Amino acid sequence: MNDLSLCSHDHEAVRLLEGLMDANPCGVVITAPDGRIERVNPAFTAITGYEPHEAVGQTPRILKSERHDKAFYTALWDELIELGHWEGEIWNRRKSGETYPERLTIQAVFSPEGRLEHYVAVFSDLSDVKLHKELLLHSAYHDGLTSLPNRDLFLDRLGMALRQARQDGQTLGVICLDLDRFKAVNESLGHVVGDIVLSEVGVRLTKLLRQADTLARLSGDAFAMLLTGLRDPQDAAHVAGRVLTSLAEPMSLQGQDLHIGASLGLTIAPTDGIDPAQLLQNAEIAMYRAKEEGRNNFQFFTEDLGERVSHNLRLENALRKALTREEFVLHYQPRVDVFTGEIKGMEALVRWQRPDGQLVGPGDFIALAEETGLIVPLGEWVLEEACRQTHFWTGQGLGEPKVSVNLSPRQLELPGFAARVLAILERTGLSPFQLEVEITENVFFKCFDTARTCLGDLAAAGITVALDDFGTGYSSLTYLKRLPIGTLKIDKSFVDGLPDDADDAGIVTAVVSIAATLGMQVVAEGVENFRQLEFLRSLNCCDGFQGYLFARPVPPMEFAALLRRGAYLLPEPERT
Repeated sequence: MNDLSLCSHDHEAVRLLEGLMDANPCGVVITAPDGRIERVNPAFTAITGYEPHEAVGQTPRILKSERHDKAFYTALWDELIELGHWEGEIWNRRKSGETYPERLTIQAVFSPEGRLEHYVAVFSDLSDVKLHKELLLHSAYHDGLTSLPNRDLFLDRLGMALRQARQDGQTLGVICLDLDRFKAVNESLGHVVGDIVLSEVGVRLTKLLRQADTLARLSGDAFAMLLTGLRDPQDAAHVAGRVLTSLAEPMSLQGQDLHIGASLGLTIAPTDGIDPAQLLQNAEIAMYRAKEEGRNNFQFFTEDLGERVSHNLRLENALRKALTREEFVLHYQPRVDVFTGEIKGMEALVRWQRPDGQLVGPGDFIALAEETGLIVPLGEWVLEEACRQTHFWTGQGLGEPKVSVNLSPRQLELPGFAARVLAILERTGLSPFQLEVEITENVFFKCFDTARTCLGDLAAAGITVALDDFGTGYSSLTYLKRLPIGTLKIDKSFVDGLPDDADDAGIVTAVVSIAATLGMQVVAEGVENFRQLEFLRSLNCCDGFQGYLFARPVPPMEFAALLRRGAYLLPEPERT
């Protein structure tokens, strides 16, 4: 009777244990001493995805995530053997392959005689807990609107970057940016539109940075940028210039284009300091100085940055203002027939008319415009003004000259640039056959595939494509064959030595021969005396020339006077 009562009691205990396991929201695993799984509960299946028949007979290694090294598991088993239990967080893997964090407790179960009989593991899925913590942490250190780092996280990253920069002997920069007249946007269009503008600014600025850099929204319409690994303070100036160019592009909202400018302040570490808060304050001080200088520009915190940086900085700021104030003018240099002297066309060359009356040549600002991206709006202005002026002269009965306009690789990289050129022709009324676009050999390396497509579209519309400065770079017949080149322009450096320099004479002769073979026209640049002209005439295939022998680049009114003269036979040089 007593044995039957004991047996009944044991069965009741087993049923109670099974009920507790089934009802437990935590996963439960019971293994033999050798680790083979003997029993799991429903929560185990719900968390891991393994059904009981898939788990029983296996070991817990089926859950191994590979996130922990061998030392981790060695320490776990050492503690379990020594103390009889282990507790901690561990990453495991579900049947689906997804890894997840769990809180795990393992308990050794011994018989009354002290013999190890089982291990019981109880675990809970921490995925939701971890996610909640991550969301809270993200919320604490990120801006709610743009999801960019906030001021606290920016200062933390700046501090880490400063420590690393000290170890590596590197330079870093901080840019503080404040949108110009953003308050007017909020007041006139509402805060919803204002939020859209801020989000778009965040997107545009993010595209300008490397992965190692940081963009943060400090507050309102104030942003900050951390630039690491600078070679020179001028690198920070280039980034600032790209920021201004990017923000100058209008935003289309509620059926209208919004133009959002910005004022930027720059500071450099360790030159200007090594304290994160102080550097950010320096950048803010410089930013307010930029606002005082008329907005839509950038200023360095330290005034004495060296003559080169200061000069380029002043020039870049002045260049930006010049675009806004329309301070640029075009001069035109005739392209002349080598035999008759008749003007066949002209090259449009940009000049900068400073407020003090000084006329600045392209050699002093085009390279900087290329570096900063200002060449894009400047180049588009040149193209439209040249087309407008040429159409005007045609309408005045001054013939149908072809105008040649230089293109930058940056322009050719713009999406839909060919369509923009055709739109300019439509606006100005100029025939495509009266436009020639000039490229240089650097497009072969910077944007060849894009350039080939764009230039192909232009050539298909009737626009001539000319290759300028041919032979001065890495000339390749393969590129000539693959691009729709209609004209080769011989660089002045080869014309200078004609006809006495045998090398120059050989190069010019070869270029003319190549062009004739490929069905291209040839134009020689920099012709300054009759001996050079006579040599070009002797080749028979040189179609035209530009140079001081006929005329320097001149303003529109003077060029119109040249057109009115019509065909003009060059006088023959005196024979001695």
